[in-house]
Parts: sequence; C-alpha cells; structure tokens
Amino acid sequence: MEELKKIILRIVSILLITFLPCGGLLMVYFYTSPKIAEYYDVKEKRAVLDIFKIPYRAKENNILGFHFKSYDKKDIKEVFGKNITIEEPTSVSWNVQRAGTQTVKEKPNGGKRIFKYVKDGNLQGVGFVESRMGYGYNKSSIMSLFICVEPDLETLKGIEVLDHSETPGLGGRLTEDQFKKQFIGKKLRPRILVVKGRKAAGANEVDAITGATNTSKGIESFLNDAMKEFWEGQGDIKW
Repeated sequence: MEELKKIILRIVSILLITFLPCGGLLMVYFYTSPKIAEYYDVKEKRAVLDIFKIPYRAKENNILGFHFKSYDKKDIKEVFGKNITIEEPTSVSWNVQRAGTQTVKEKPNGGKRIFKYVKDGNLQGVGFVESRMGYGYNKSSIMSLFICVEPDLETLKGIEVLDHSETPGLGGRLTEDQFKKQFIGKKLRPRILVVKGRKAAGANEVDAITGATNTSKGIESFLNDAMKEFWEGQGDIKW
C-alpha cells in the first residue's frame, strides 16, 4: 500500500511539474497576444501616416537622460480612420495578416491590401505591406515593408520598415532615416537600383548600406519583385 502511494505521488508530481508551466505559458500567451496584435496594428498605421505626412499626437519624453517618444494609440487609430481608405483585393482567397505575423507559406497569392490617401478630392498616393524572407544573419525571419507610391504608380513616395531581423549596426541600419529618405521620389521603372562603390546618381538609384551588401541587394530585389506583383495586380483595383 505504501509503495502504491509513492507511485501515485510521483505521478501527481510529474503531472504538476509538466502542466503548471504549460498552464502558465498559456495564460501569458492569452494575455500578451492581443497586446502584440495591437502593437503591430498601431505600428502599421503609424507607418502609413508617416509616409503621407499626416500628423498625430506624440510626446517627447526624457528619463535619466534617455530621450524617447510615446504615441497616443487612440489618436493614431482615429486619425488613420479619418484619412486612410483601405481597399481589400477582390480575391476570396485573400487572408489579411498583420505585419510581423505573416509567414511565407501563408502569404496570399492574389492581390494586395491597398492603403489610399485622398486629400481635397485628389489622390495623394497608394501603398501596401509586403513581407519576405530577410537577408542578414537570420534568413529564416520575415522582413516587412510598407511601400508607398505616388498616383503615377511609378514614383516612390517612401518606404517604412515594419519588421526585420537584420544584423544590428549593419543591415539593421535600413531603419535609419538617412537610408530610407533616399527612396523618396525615386523612379521604379524600369527597376530600382541599390549601388555600391560609387555615388547614386540616377533617378532610380540609391546608395547601398556600407558593410551590408546582402541586405542592400536584398532590398533592391524586395522592392522590384513587390512592385512587379503590384503592377500585375492592378486589374483588380479601382482607382
């Protein structure tokens, strides 16, 4: 009888050791999952508003000499809703996913989710989120960009990096304004070029990131492939 009690006690102990951490992780997941989804949603909306230069409430903070910005999430959502129109593709196979959560296998084949900004009756530009495999040290991770073009659909209005895992200090510098601002006003036809070893001079050229050849060429392929797909899918979009 004593031996049976010991066996039962061991079984219960093993079950508790196994299921308590799992239960804790499950609770953490259910608590953090909505917050993570909201984070990516607000980040995406901020990127769209920033490209179109639509202001929203932000506050500069200074704590112990460290400067950082805090954003009014409610205001961002309201400003976005008042100014930006989202057009879903007509394809029934489309499955909308937030930037940073999309996987390559799950990426839809038909059409793109289009963000439009119309001011005083005039179209200011259109944009879309594209996600592909990264190019730096973590090639199994997803890179997501918001790509925005002028109404002519051939001139870049700008790009914003939503998610990446490129090498910090090297490919990770693609998030710096100095690199991103190069793309404003650049021509996408016949294709965008990221040049190395000389200064970018052409209407379709930008300078590569020093020391990050793979990421630089990857961004070039990323944009050209994304725009090719975008142009091919224009038949499903009503402007």
